Amino acid sequence: MFATLVALPPEVSEEVEQGILESDVGRNCQILHVSLAGSLPEAIAEGLIVLWDDGGALSDVLARCQRVHACRVVARTHLVLLTGRAPEQTEVLADAGADECLPAPGTHWGARLVALRRRLVPKSAGDEASAPAVPELTDRERLESQWVLADRMASIGTLAAGVAHEINNPLSYVSSNLSYMRELLSQQELPSEQLMELREVVAEAQEGAGRISGIVRDLRTFSRADEELHGPVDMAHVVDGALRLLRNQIALRARLTCTLEPVLPVHGNESRLSQIVVNLLLNALQALPDRTPEENRVRVSLRASSSRHVELEVSDNGHGMAPDVQRRIFDPFFSTRPVGEGTGLGLSICLTLVQAMGGRIEVSSAPGWGSTFRIVLPAQTAGWTEAPLVPVVPEPVSPMMRRRLLLIDDEPSVGNSVSRLVRDVYEIHVVQDAREALRLLSMGERFDAILCDVMMPGMSGLDFVVELERLAPELALRTGLMTGGAFTAQAREFVGRRTRGLLEKPFERERLCTFVEHLFQ
Repeated sequence: MFATLVALPPEVSEEVEQGILESDVGRNCQILHVSLAGSLPEAIAEGLIVLWDDGGALSDVLARCQRVHACRVVARTHLVLLTGRAPEQTEVLADAGADECLPAPGTHWGARLVALRRRLVPKSAGDEASAPAVPELTDRERLESQWVLADRMASIGTLAAGVAHEINNPLSYVSSNLSYMRELLSQQELPSEQLMELREVVAEAQEGAGRISGIVRDLRTFSRADEELHGPVDMAHVVDGALRLLRNQIALRARLTCTLEPVLPVHGNESRLSQIVVNLLLNALQALPDRTPEENRVRVSLRASSSRHVELEVSDNGHGMAPDVQRRIFDPFFSTRPVGEGTGLGLSICLTLVQAMGGRIEVSSAPGWGSTFRIVLPAQTAGWTEAPLVPVVPEPVSPMMRRRLLLIDDEPSVGNSVSRLVRDVYEIHVVQDAREALRLLSMGERFDAILCDVMMPGMSGLDFVVELERLAPELALRTGLMTGGAFTAQAREFVGRRTRGLLEKPFERERLCTFVEHLFQ
């Protein structure tokens, strides 16, 4: 069972916590400390909730009470307000959602937990009024899932300014280089020295576009929702992605030292591991005092701690933590930051995710010396071999020998650019509507393979594949999908079962040709 203590002063919180834990029923109670100024869970599913009245305006206390009441599952919780107000005011507070009003710090917490537990236990099977019990594990899992999502969204908000800076820098010279290329190409003839400069301009634009693509790919990995999919994960890739996302914030606050040794992949989930690394890096930055970046240090190291384990270490030379703080850093909603800054969820969620992947977190810290967080994860030593797809770029062939490729994408510019890339290799036909593609096929048009976008108005790529399986099942086996990133776990599972694969945008000629050749096989 949970006991959620909302905005209690430290001394009152200690007394309430002690009273709960000293009772028989509260001995195994999980106690959460919540700052009302921070982010409350979307739904407090079960247990005792204790709210503090700071003695301010009645309207403020009413608003706080109503906010907590709106976040709880009423049938499975008991809301206690610690207040010293007069009876007529407590009646108003009861109308706002309080189940009970007590003078601080309150007593008989065990009796309240027993009464609440009795309400949660289902009645006998012969009782007509009995209702099926809501499984406690399901409620807890749902609550933890909400915390993970809330923490990830808070991290994305923190990343936003730095990511915008990282994207705008290469975007500025990509745009200016394209403008310069357009100006040069408007001339009738170009001297040889300008042709050389044009090649440099194109190379710079490609490099900038690649940087932007990498940032978007890292964000997509961080935020995607396929959290239950576990497999071999390259931790060096995860760390690189997190450092790219936070590069601007790190540069403004500290000097970074990064040592990534070759290690075996770990068995886990890439997006969750990315969330863990980002959280640890943000915590390290927030622990640094206000001094010049040259004086602050953040160190990241990845190594094999044994033949069966991989170790990631994030260290800082910040304020450090006293022993009493270290004992509570993994408690949900516990935070040493000022009220209103952060949710206090980050380290608690890191611990939950690491343990779910069979790992552990170790912490060493001392006031004035900084902190070191060490994550130890099991390596995936069996059932994994690195077998990268060999790039295939077909040589140009004569028009009579070219295989026919049907491209379906609602963006005309995508169709035009793909046609330019591969028209010397394939005979390519482009349409902007999946229904138009089905009409062509029903009229007898023949193609060797199909490449279709996922997100399109009218008919999506997934719906197109379903219809194609009825109309031309042999061609459905040579159909691949492409996406710009808006992709659910269910859609990814569909692709794995019913198509030849997924090509993620943006792509260059080599990767496009490799994917298309795979469809022909």
